[in-house]
Amino acid sequence: MWEIPQLQDLIESVKEPSNPIGMRMRAAYYLRSQFATASLEDNDSQDQIILALAHGLKDGRQGSLMRHEFAYVMGQLRDDRCCPALEDALLLSDDCVMVRHEAAEALGAIGANRSYAPLRQVVQNIDTPMELVETCQIALDVMEWRDKGGDAGEMPAACACMLNPYSSVDPAPPHPSHANKKMPELGQILGNKSLPLFERYRAMFSLRNIGGAGAVKELCTVLVEDDSSALLRHEVAYVLGQMQHPESVEALEQSLLREHEHKMVRHESAEALGAIDGRWEDVEPILKKFAEDGNDVVRESCMVALDAAHYWQRNKAEGDDGAEDENLNAQTVEPCFAKQKADNANSVLQNHFNIACSTLLSRQAFNQ
Repeated sequence: MWEIPQLQDLIESVKEPSNPIGMRMRAAYYLRSQFATASLEDNDSQDQIILALAHGLKDGRQGSLMRHEFAYVMGQLRDDRCCPALEDALLLSDDCVMVRHEAAEALGAIGANRSYAPLRQVVQNIDTPMELVETCQIALDVMEWRDKGGDAGEMPAACACMLNPYSSVDPAPPHPSHANKKMPELGQILGNKSLPLFERYRAMFSLRNIGGAGAVKELCTVLVEDDSSALLRHEVAYVLGQMQHPESVEALEQSLLREHEHKMVRHESAEALGAIDGRWEDVEPILKKFAEDGNDVVRESCMVALDAAHYWQRNKAEGDDGAEDENLNAQTVEPCFAKQKADNANSVLQNHFNIACSTLLSRQAFNQ
């Protein structure tokens, strides 16, 4: 029987670190969905969701990958009630930089006035890792940009081709003037080391929103050639995961192959590979190889991507009535990691990459 998992089932799933990481991720993204669909008067359910995510973020037993996912989801909720837990995570100087980075990015997505002080505190600390300084500065930049009214008065509203086709709350907005620029021009802005990172991010999201092979080419070039910012490269990999374009496989694989690359870049490249449409025969052996990687975050990212492929093959095979089609050749089912981190709202699943899908999950399948 097909049904949405109940709130308490989801909370129990994210609460227990011994549960499979794929299951915990699915639960986290269902919680995001249930938060969004809860009525404005249902503060109790929303409070429970925030508390469960905050508890997971604080629990070191969850591991860095899962804790950074909790922080990401909290940022996507855009609710001030998430700020105390995120600020605590950000200010924990001996914690994993990837978790602290995601907490800072989440605070920028929420944009509460109270978060200016902790973000500035981290930026001003001379011992703060550079990728975290850059994250906090971009969060401050986008908050100040919003507070000043965005690009109002600077340029007319962006044309339709520049609008965000995804449901994500991005760390920087595309610039309206980018609608008049060619792909190589935007690629030059993205790759220009002398520009503020915020401006380079804006070019990156402009390329993503325009889309197509030309945009993917510019993004892939920066992913493999940039040596100025691990933060930028990790966000480029994330954007390629959103776009799901088959021509990004080689660049993402090259990024993953670099053992000395920052783990958050390799992690995001692994997740993006799992999202690519139409090339699973190329992607699967890459993910299987790095599921044995010596870095926990990279290894778990590949394991989750492979788990998601199996999970979505099974659910697609079972069909809407829950009955399994014995004649269905599993090899013909296109697995997609982008569906794994599921957010259900009005019968549409969305996820970490914020790509719309149209499949409902059963509680039974969720618990696999």
